[in-house]
Amino acid sequence: MNSAPDDPTLNVLVLAPHGRDALLASTLLHEANLGAVIVADLPALVEGLRRGAGAVVATEEALANGDLSGLHAFVTNQPPWADLPILLLTHRGGGVERNPAARRLSATLGNASFLERPFHPTTFVSLVEAALRSRRRQYDARDRLEDLRIAQEALRGANATLEQRVIERTTKLEQTEAALRQSQKLEAVGQLTGGIAHDFNNMLTGVIGSLDLMRRRIASERFDSLGKYIDVAAASAERAAVLTQRLLAFSRRQSLDAKPVEINGLVQAMDGLIAQAINEGISLHFGLGEDLPNAVVDAHQLESAILNLAINARDAMPSGGDLTIETSVIDLDGAYGDAHPGIAPGRYVVVAVSDTGVGMSQDLIEKAFDPFFTTKPLGQGTGLGLSMVYGFAQQSGGQVRIHSQPGLGTAVKIYLPSTEAPHPRKQGPVQTLADGAGQRVLVVEDDNAVRMLVREVLQELRYHSVEFADPLEALPFLASGEQIDLMISDVGLPGMNGRELAEKARSYRPDLPILFITGYAENAAIRAGFLGSNMTMLAKPFSLDTLAKRISQLIATS
Repeated sequence: MNSAPDDPTLNVLVLAPHGRDALLASTLLHEANLGAVIVADLPALVEGLRRGAGAVVATEEALANGDLSGLHAFVTNQPPWADLPILLLTHRGGGVERNPAARRLSATLGNASFLERPFHPTTFVSLVEAALRSRRRQYDARDRLEDLRIAQEALRGANATLEQRVIERTTKLEQTEAALRQSQKLEAVGQLTGGIAHDFNNMLTGVIGSLDLMRRRIASERFDSLGKYIDVAAASAERAAVLTQRLLAFSRRQSLDAKPVEINGLVQAMDGLIAQAINEGISLHFGLGEDLPNAVVDAHQLESAILNLAINARDAMPSGGDLTIETSVIDLDGAYGDAHPGIAPGRYVVVAVSDTGVGMSQDLIEKAFDPFFTTKPLGQGTGLGLSMVYGFAQQSGGQVRIHSQPGLGTAVKIYLPSTEAPHPRKQGPVQTLADGAGQRVLVVEDDNAVRMLVREVLQELRYHSVEFADPLEALPFLASGEQIDLMISDVGLPGMNGRELAEKARSYRPDLPILFITGYAENAAIRAGFLGSNMTMLAKPFSLDTLAKRISQLIATS
């Protein structure tokens, strides 16, 4: 099946002479409204490339034993702006470790990526669409380069109107630079969304597939395996929740509960957890500085960041080595801030995680914080660990630095703002209620599913709920004399956000306990500046047991 658009540069050339691979690939591309032209052999492929093509899809076996000289000559002689994307379908994976033949093909073909069969049709089409977008940007860059060349020739020929021509050229260059920056932004967004789609599709497959199997088993009254399917769906959903939190951390939009924290105590308390996460051949060492001031940080997120770095260090030492966690304090002056943008002068507590592993080259260090970038084999790691640490440190008012050399190991340092404020004393255990006694809870949540779940939890705990989807409709009830023992409110609401609703509620009922539930709210990113007295926050997604505990605690202390 051949389907080609009028513009040959949008064609996808398909070389798969064995079996049904060519028909399958072209059918998938046709269904996605992409042009596909099947070629019979390598000479036909090279001829098609000379006429113009957006990308190539080829099976590895079609290239492995063939004469690649013509294809290599085409790739080598491409103009400076061109870099033909080639997608190779392989049975053995694209990495050199798993497929040594990939080394020869990668060196010959240049911009080649590998997709292991069997593959999901959505993954295949997404990769081809990304390749075509990249190819279109190359042609756009060619056009811009041509525009620049014409502008430069016009400038050289200018005489009487030299000043005006300089202004025109400068404007053109600025427009070109802006277009290039936009192209780079789109490339980054494409990488991010592609990574998200890949991981979420895997997780949703676990959830949707398990639910479908459960529905079938229940319909046939076979209940023996439901627990297994429930566990699979729950585990996939929890992985999706972790991925979302890491994305929020990278984008510096997660909800942080920043407080003064005694860092040495936090690090020492993680000794057992880190020891369980590393291999037996790795020796764990601590070097804790003396007389450290407290750091203003979300303790839970810092623990997660340190554990991420420890796991990265473990993976960098497959044959064993030394993992060292150190703490210190440093004063950064204005000169340091000028030389290292992104961090303000001041006193910082430093947490350093170092290893004696394989190390990183400078080009890898520059990419290390990019989302979904990873040096691990396919299927191992999401590539969000370091980007999460970076976003968390930035949102905390600090910074992350990587120091590494190939073969000599890596040290990652987290800079956290210090404070002279004392660490808050731990409160005694809060008595919780296993069941309510008919207390009235006002629920304001615009999502029907979440509102239903909160209502069910309240009923299970023997509370009485009053529900509103619109905060404006809840105001008359708050202003009335009706009894309200607790308000549960989403932060992101239509017409009025949850914090504004809380202010209104407190104007009528000054002592009303309030529980905020939020999936993401930019203004609630730092909880200390968002929450008032007798208010607490619960981030979505949450377990129903956690919600029940928070409700009981607030009711018990009101």
